[in-house]
Amino acid sequence: MSPAHPIPRILVAGGGVAALELLLALRANVGSPLAITLLSADAAFAPPAMTVAEPFERGGAQTHDWREITARLDVRLVLDRLVAVDTDAHRVFTHDGRRIPYDVLVIATGARRVEPLAGALTFGVDAAAGPALRALIDDARRSAARIAFALPWPSSWSLPLYELALLTAHELREHDSPALVRIVTPERRALELLGPAAGEAVMPILSAVGVELVAGVQPRAVVSGGLRLDDEATVEADHVVTIADVVARPVPGLPTDRAGFIPVDAYGLVTAEPDVYAVGEVTSFPLRQGGLAAQQADVVADAIIARYAGGEPPRPFAPVLRARLTTSGAPLYLQARPSGRSLASYRAMWSPPEKVAGRYLAPYLATARPELTLSATLAERVPAVAGEPGDEHAAVKLALTVAAAEARCHNRSRALQALDAALALEPDLDDPSYLALRGRLAEQVPAG
Repeated sequence: MSPAHPIPRILVAGGGVAALELLLALRANVGSPLAITLLSADAAFAPPAMTVAEPFERGGAQTHDWREITARLDVRLVLDRLVAVDTDAHRVFTHDGRRIPYDVLVIATGARRVEPLAGALTFGVDAAAGPALRALIDDARRSAARIAFALPWPSSWSLPLYELALLTAHELREHDSPALVRIVTPERRALELLGPAAGEAVMPILSAVGVELVAGVQPRAVVSGGLRLDDEATVEADHVVTIADVVARPVPGLPTDRAGFIPVDAYGLVTAEPDVYAVGEVTSFPLRQGGLAAQQADVVADAIIARYAGGEPPRPFAPVLRARLTTSGAPLYLQARPSGRSLASYRAMWSPPEKVAGRYLAPYLATARPELTLSATLAERVPAVAGEPGDEHAAVKLALTVAAAEARCHNRSRALQALDAALALEPDLDDPSYLALRGRLAEQVPAG
């Protein structure tokens, strides 16, 4: 649809990693003018990637004022909350009664964090978890407590849980505590989604601080004396620590999948809405991680640039998992592609070596003078063997990997949601593994 307004109006709703990466990408690459508005419910940008270090006094989350960011980027800022979208009229409605028109809308409003295991200490729901974990560790120093760090689902981004377990175990060992630390996970091996190289590299680190890995089991509930698993067995524990589950925050007026997330294709376009994109945790893509959200934002930025400024057609979302594992010593850098290739190294594989490896976000956050970095991009330092060209089906492959993992752990609804995401990415999908898994799940009768 051609805009009626003389300058294309781009409205970005959200205040997280995907929103900032998108703004940076647009301002760095668009030669023609764009009237960009950011609608954010939060006055500050605070990426959560470093919050796991706070209980251990190893730094914490950075906070940046959206007013300063948007002024620097020549973006209009509206501090308000999105409540609904009227796609026919090309406008959104806000909590405070505003009606904001757009030519292109990008939804980056994220998701909600909830407790997946009642009775567990959940990291990532609110700020209270940090002090609570600090108190738990202080108590465990003087006792033979058994602490289980439980990954709620195969599709959960597991890196923060491993970091919490590693840092906890290191501190307890430093104080000669007899406490026992376990990671209990449905993954078949450590950090499974990050590939074999990650598992091989992290196991010696776990062993060095005495962390026991209980893999291939699905946690179901915190019970007296421990953690009950899917097979009714119990892992003994005095304390259970987990990470937040991510649940949808639907946007009235936009389509949703069976779990309430917004279905998007490989270019970030919302199903049946040619002028609406979505990026990050609000989308149906079943693996939610800051680096992936930034990659989705880059794809959408390229699509908007192609629409209004011409140039090369956008490439589809081809996810590359990058992670920096915080340990008691040097950080471990990890990279994995849906093709199966993976790398692990104590040498940084990207520069600047930020926790969230966004193409524009990493350089922006790494400098004290971000106004000088608007065109700087993330530099890859990856050996050629892993630096293969992007696979146009990579996003589908990763979604199918997540679906298979959830199905293996008898999480039928989550597996189906991942399959739906794969189909949204590639509507003509006829992958044999997709068809076979869809058929098996269709034969199952949901419990209850």
